[in-house]
Amino acid sequence: MFQYIRKAIRKIRRRYARNWQRRNLPKAAPSVAEAILPLDSDTYTITPSHLKEMMDLDKPFVLLDVREKWEYEMVHIEGAILIPFGELPRRFREVTPGSEIVVYCHWGMRSLDAAFLLQQLGFKSVRSLVGGIDRWAQEIDTDILRY
Repeated sequence: MFQYIRKAIRKIRRRYARNWQRRNLPKAAPSVAEAILPLDSDTYTITPSHLKEMMDLDKPFVLLDVREKWEYEMVHIEGAILIPFGELPRRFREVTPGSEIVVYCHWGMRSLDAAFLLQQLGFKSVRSLVGGIDRWAQEIDTDILRY
């Protein structure tokens, strides 16, 4: 019986060794920007000052908060709709598809992912708030809580 097990182990080792030799690893990994942000950042982002300008001019847009509920309850930008990022693939129909959408999170990473996801789902005008609500609190509304 041990002979059969030894034979099987040798066979697996040989197969593994052959597969290992055939692998072609890339010569260079993509940069962090390429790996995280597969879209043009100038086209798909918005600065806090530009968002404030849009709000002051009463431009029609949807402000989408993709943070968790506890984060939203702690602090949020007035008029924002809360759809946590994890629920976005199932709840994206709650967002009006024809309107301009500004997505924000805490520091701006989840919102970039959300903007890319919404683009893939067919939304045309989606932008992510650079720096998230943290930068908003630093530059625009210094009275709101930073966490």
